[in-house]
Amino acid sequence: MTELSLSKVGIDGFRGLRSLELDGLGRINILVGSNNSGKTSVLEALSILCQPFNPEEWLAVVRRRDFGQLDETRLQSLRWCFTQAMGLTDPDQLIEASCNFTCQGNFPLRNLRIEYTEFTGEPSPGEVSRDLRQIEFRARLRLGEKELPQIEIMRGAELIHYPDWYESIENDRFTGQPSVNRKSPRLRLWEEFIPARLGKFRSAQKLEASTLTPYSYQINRDQVRAQSKHTFHHDSPSVLELLRDFDTDVEGIDLASFRGDRPAIYIKHSKLGVAPLSVFGDAMRRAVLLASTLLSLKGGGILLVDEVEAGIHVSALGRVFEWLVRAARTLQVQVFVTTHSLEALDALVSARSVLANDDDVITYHLSQTEEKTLGKRLYGDLVRRLRFERGLDVR
Repeated sequence: MTELSLSKVGIDGFRGLRSLELDGLGRINILVGSNNSGKTSVLEALSILCQPFNPEEWLAVVRRRDFGQLDETRLQSLRWCFTQAMGLTDPDQLIEASCNFTCQGNFPLRNLRIEYTEFTGEPSPGEVSRDLRQIEFRARLRLGEKELPQIEIMRGAELIHYPDWYESIENDRFTGQPSVNRKSPRLRLWEEFIPARLGKFRSAQKLEASTLTPYSYQINRDQVRAQSKHTFHHDSPSVLELLRDFDTDVEGIDLASFRGDRPAIYIKHSKLGVAPLSVFGDAMRRAVLLASTLLSLKGGGILLVDEVEAGIHVSALGRVFEWLVRAARTLQVQVFVTTHSLEALDALVSARSVLANDDDVITYHLSQTEEKTLGKRLYGDLVRRLRFERGLDVR
């Protein structure tokens, strides 16, 4: 069985992706293509595929995509995750949609089918478990101090996951044979109600995965959460060791708060002294988040990075990406990144020199036709020759 968690994936019906196949995946997988070719959608599909018993990951996907809350409702965001919703002219039309994922590799999942159904009705008190405060508040806004009505007819939706597993699970990383009689994981939610995260979808049958967006390294809570996971773990290389590999002047890293209030990350640097992470350049802030995230995924996890060049000056791209590739191989983490930058692509392809195998760095060029989404595979040495010997723009 291959050492990679994913050696092949297929995606059909998710956002604009139709019958896409990415075969021969490597340790580092670079997704390039024009705008709206589906690069970010592939990362979102992979994050869902890695958690086949957690339909709540769909809510995380739409939150990351709609960080500025541009969409009207959560259901509006969800329906556009399905190809069947595209081209609708009646916004009140209730839809039924589905999408299908397939995969091969060390992760024993082989197929994940998702069905999405919209409906109208009245939520039960159990489905609005915050004592109806949200609905009551909205009712007061609409009706002033008039008597509150009963819960009105609302639009809702249900997501159901149908995971299919490889018959023989031989990998100790995935404990417990999935029961064929287990009820399919489902998520039911309402247009005006955001469900609390109850953790009811936890399962040993998942692939550890983390998604980093172009703005993740600028969010304090994401940085602190990632760093905090390693405070009590001593069985792997530390974030400090990885950072020293990135910048030899780094002497220490810790969580601290002068006011005893909100914690922040502090770096001890031989040239700059002790200073909060915000004082350092974007490349260092990005490296800290990458290092702590890589460590949390060690031993078969999946790192998904959208716009990998974000926050890194062109002069530092080569150093950052060589470090990223080396750390991913050491920790046995499989990495998927997207980029629009030709300089970033050159740096990533050049970073293959730190690996023993050219096929560890694979580039996929995505494009859309009327029938399907194409993913053309270009192995590392071919991309390098196309770029540096023939000067071609392969994005």
